[in-house]
Amino acid sequence: MKKILLFLSISLCLAFGTSFAQSTVSPDTVCAGSTNKIFDVPPTPGSTYYWSLKNGTTLATITTVSGRSDSILINFGSTPGVDTLRLVEVGPTGCSSDTVKLAIVILQNITVAITGTDSICINSASSGKLQLLFTGTPPYSVTFTDGTTPVVLTGILTSPYNITSPVFNTAGVKPYTITSASGLGSCPAGVSGAASVTVFPKPTPSAISHY
Repeated sequence: MKKILLFLSISLCLAFGTSFAQSTVSPDTVCAGSTNKIFDVPPTPGSTYYWSLKNGTTLATITTVSGRSDSILINFGSTPGVDTLRLVEVGPTGCSSDTVKLAIVILQNITVAITGTDSICINSASSGKLQLLFTGTPPYSVTFTDGTTPVVLTGILTSPYNITSPVFNTAGVKPYTITSASGLGSCPAGVSGAASVTVFPKPTPSAISHY
């Protein structure tokens, strides 16, 4: 009888223990500093789920959801890097599954600053004097304004990035500021700085006189 029970126990372990014997192929991406990100699996009645991060609490921390083991919350710190979320299911028979793994790429926070000044004549454009300075992981997207017209740029891969203004047909100081920006994974960016283009009017000569 003991041999039969042992065989039955091993068979059940094999049947239930391999139900999640897989690795998630596509890595997940999150922004550094993200909080309360939900990770879960479809629960099996009677099973308990055990979660862990390969790097411990170095890059992120796990918070349990009250009354549940199939769902967790993860808070990510400000340090970019790669971690691995690991899950083990203990089934109703007490057998453990293979470890399911999910690679998580923690993207660096983005910053973008605008800088530079230029002086031009009316009916001309500024080129190369104003710049966008980025930190973080490209490609970047940014929206800025010259005080009147919003400009949207996407797919920026280099820093610094030179701005070319439109042709200005009115004189005055054109103040440039950033209204929004983002980087890889749509991570929000901290923005700073200011730039300006001074547009001078044409001189107006007096009438020609003949003596």
